[in-house]
Amino acid sequence: MIPKPVVAAVAALLWTGMAGCATSSATDRAAVTSTTALGRRVDLNESGALEAVARANPAHYEKIRRILTGILQQPEASVPRWIQANFDGRDVTYAPVVLTSHPPKRRLSFALDATRYEAIIVLTNVRGDIVPLR
Repeated sequence: MIPKPVVAAVAALLWTGMAGCATSSATDRAAVTSTTALGRRVDLNESGALEAVARANPAHYEKIRRILTGILQQPEASVPRWIQANFDGRDVTYAPVVLTSHPPKRRLSFALDATRYEAIIVLTNVRGDIVPLR
């Protein structure tokens, strides 16, 4: 059996954590998915994430908006260099793995300052062909 002081301490910690969450807005909690050793990690596909970035860091928001609208116009192999050169992005990952969905999607992640941003990009410029099995 667990001693009552231990149960009370755990309950107090849980309550404190929940009270701390109540002080931030729901969109801010949804946008920041975790904190890494290098800083925050933001999932741009979460509901309200872009709006939270626009409020918290307008400069990052503008860069992200331009990245997301221009990425499909870039050759796939040039995307990391394009983000680094035009937006001062670091640690760019644009893996050549296409997610099997319709429409196809691809993962993008990059860092601006101390924040790592992640997104799943819908590939509207990729066409798949159905090939019959022989």
